[in-house]
Amino acid sequence: MSGKGEVLFEIQDLCKAFGSNLVLDHISTQIKSGEVVVIVGPSGSGKSTFLRSLNLLEIPTSGTISFEGQHITDKKTDLNRYRQKIGMVFQHFNLFPHKTILENLTLAPIKLLKKSREEAEKEARGLLARVGLEEKAGAYPAQLSGGQKQRIAIVRSLAMHPEVMLFDEPTSALDPEMVGEVLNVMTDLARDGMTMVIVTHEMGFAREVGTRVIFIDEGVIKEENNPKDFFEHPQNPRLQEFLSKII
Repeated sequence: MSGKGEVLFEIQDLCKAFGSNLVLDHISTQIKSGEVVVIVGPSGSGKSTFLRSLNLLEIPTSGTISFEGQHITDKKTDLNRYRQKIGMVFQHFNLFPHKTILENLTLAPIKLLKKSREEAEKEARGLLARVGLEEKAGAYPAQLSGGQKQRIAIVRSLAMHPEVMLFDEPTSALDPEMVGEVLNVMTDLARDGMTMVIVTHEMGFAREVGTRVIFIDEGVIKEENNPKDFFEHPQNPRLQEFLSKII
C-alpha cells in the first residue's frame, strides 16, 4: 500500500493505435496516492482508452506504465494479481442479473480473496449501508434504478479493497436525477482519501472534488492543472474553446 503523495502510476510515452489510427500519442504523466485525477475532453479524444490502459484492458502499442514501481506492461506481470488492486467502474453496471445484490458483492471476495461467506457478507452489508442501500441486499439488479445499480457497482469494487479506483464515465448512462446520488458516493470516497482516476463530463464534480484535471484532445494531454487554474485560467487554445462550449 502506497503512502499518501507517493507515485502510484508512472506513465511514459504511452501510445495506442487501432490499425493506422493513433488514439494515444506519447502520453506521459504521474498519478499519486490520494489524488483525484479527473480526465476531460471531447468525445473520441482518447480519454477512455487512456483509462482502460491503466489496468491493461487496452494493451499499449508502445510506452510504459508502472504501478508502485513495477512495470505492468512487462509480459511477465501477473495481470490478475495486479488488477485486484485496481477497482474499475464502467459506464454500464455489468451486474449478474440472476444473482442477488449480496451475491454480486460477495462473489469476488470469496473466490479471489478467499474470504469466508460470513465475512464477505458482513463486509458487503456494511458497504451497502455506506451507500444507503442496505435494504437492497436481497434484491435483483432488475429491481434497481440505474443510480442504485451504479452505486452497487462502486461497492462491488470497494469490496476488493483496491488501492485505486478507475471510473469510466460512471454517470453518462444515468437519468439526470440519478447522477447526484452516484457523484455523492464518489465525493465521499475522495474525502476518505481513495485514489481515483475519473473520465467524466461532470465539470462541477471536476472543479469541486478533483485535485487535478487533465484535458486530453486528439490523444494528447494538452493541459493539466489544479481545478481552479484549469477552469479559470486555461492556457491551451483548444481547452479554452472546449470550456467555452460546455460551461
